[in-house]
Amino acid sequence: MDKIRKIKQGIKIYDTTLRDGEQMPGVVFSPEEKINLALKMSYFGVDIIGIMPAVSYKEKEVTKKISNMGLESEITAATMLRKDHIDIAAESGAQRIILFTSISDIHLKNKLNISREENLEKSLELIDYAHKLGLNVDFAGEDATRADINYVINFINTISKKVDYFLPCDTLGILTPFQTYKFITKIKQNCNCNIGLHIHNDFGQATANTLAGLEAGADLFSGTFNGIGERTGNAPIEEVVIALKVQYGINLNLKYEMINEISKLVEEYSGVMLQKHKPISGRNAFSHESGIHVDGILKYPKNYENFNPAIIGRERSILFGKHSGKCGLRYLFGNKFPDKVLDSILENIKKRSQLEKRSFSKEEITNLYGNYDEGNRKKLGSLDEIL
Repeated sequence: MDKIRKIKQGIKIYDTTLRDGEQMPGVVFSPEEKINLALKMSYFGVDIIGIMPAVSYKEKEVTKKISNMGLESEITAATMLRKDHIDIAAESGAQRIILFTSISDIHLKNKLNISREENLEKSLELIDYAHKLGLNVDFAGEDATRADINYVINFINTISKKVDYFLPCDTLGILTPFQTYKFITKIKQNCNCNIGLHIHNDFGQATANTLAGLEAGADLFSGTFNGIGERTGNAPIEEVVIALKVQYGINLNLKYEMINEISKLVEEYSGVMLQKHKPISGRNAFSHESGIHVDGILKYPKNYENFNPAIIGRERSILFGKHSGKCGLRYLFGNKFPDKVLDSILENIKKRSQLEKRSFSKEEITNLYGNYDEGNRKKLGSLDEIL
């Protein structure tokens, strides 16, 4: 409970679906799709929407349009340490800028070919340049979790009075939740700066690591809807905010009922189909076939559901298949059929499920067996003939 109390009620959400999310190979949002997503995300309640205007002329134009829409969310321009890119960010109308540079020795040596000192000096120079253009500045330290922690702390403390948030990025998702907690705790203990999280999902721990970082005192987390992003993606916003709500009792100022709508839009626009078993937004998250589970759900939903799916704009789904029991059929048909008929229907559903290697919706089962009449086989045919 001590850790749970450390999580702040006023956590901010930095939505990078339109920037890091679109960097997922094969994902390209049209300008109209970006505008619609920005509208939805802002109405949902994210605090910051990130976009990268220097990508192209069209990206600069769509950033201008989104920045001029009067959204509640702040629009921030993700920007490399280059004056010309900072100029583009300023011209795009974004309210703030998030500058980024690598801070691990691996990247400094093998990517940027500069020293730690040169990297810090350049960062200070361009932070000041962005301020002169009237931009509020946040800063992201790429690959910070593989960097020398002392350099990370020194870097943050050197620029802390010039930036609103510093995000020490777990760019390769290399940390475990326990390591993330220790990492953010050490930074919070040694730095006087608002700290954000930007965590990738390379080892499938982005949600857990984000929650661990928030437990350690982080003030903001970055993520994308559906977890899309570079390589294996980012922390899924929907997973983090629902975990905060249900597991930690942290209710953010969000319209949670929009989660399903936004998730479906991102799936449609990105072309990245969700795994059926993905937490929160996957098709199977609130689907039940097993007879034991269906019986439990129908008696008391919390037997097998952590929360009411209506909270996120979804509905429960009772399916029928190889593992079904009669309780599901009674839920569907009421007292229409005696046990003998239900036994026959169930046997045939199991056969059909085995044959087709799938489950069936209640609509399919109603269409197949809803008019079955044990006493009028000649007219309707036997269940075996229906198969």
